[in-house]
Amino acid sequence: MLTGLDIFIFGGFLLCIMGVGIYIGQKENTSEDYFLAGRSIPWYGVAGSIFGTNISANHLVGMLGIGFSIGFAQAHFELGAAAGLLLLAYVFLPVYYKLRIFTLSEYLEKRFGPASSLMYTITSFILILVQMIAAFYIGSRTLNILLANTGIQFGYIGGIFGLIAISCTYTIFGG
Repeated sequence: MLTGLDIFIFGGFLLCIMGVGIYIGQKENTSEDYFLAGRSIPWYGVAGSIFGTNISANHLVGMLGIGFSIGFAQAHFELGAAAGLLLLAYVFLPVYYKLRIFTLSEYLEKRFGPASSLMYTITSFILILVQMIAAFYIGSRTLNILLANTGIQFGYIGGIFGLIAISCTYTIFGG
């Protein structure tokens, strides 16, 4: 389905985005720089970051499929997410700002002690791992379908590991 030009444009775009992430990431020296961009991002940048964090292959493929199969009822999931983001913005962020903390783990440690922070970290790791497995699988399936007629074949497992490598590289170097 994709042509050589499509692959070239997509690959070039991906490399440019990674290059910008690596370039900007070199300026990060503290956890505040990493998590809060040195407190220098305008509100629309924060909004875009929150939006981008919440969107993945699960949304672009999975949510559309569920919406098609069960109808508009799926929108309730997103309405709940909007309520959660408003709760975060108006209830939790002022507390985080006052305590000068950046993550929920830090808050739990200050409020309830190190054991709660560790439990949250372990639970989050497991949940994120499960979500990422699904996201990488969906992404790999999509890539294999899109690249079917190009002669580029790497299978589902190869696609998963390729997406993991790209994601890790981008994240580690400041993405």
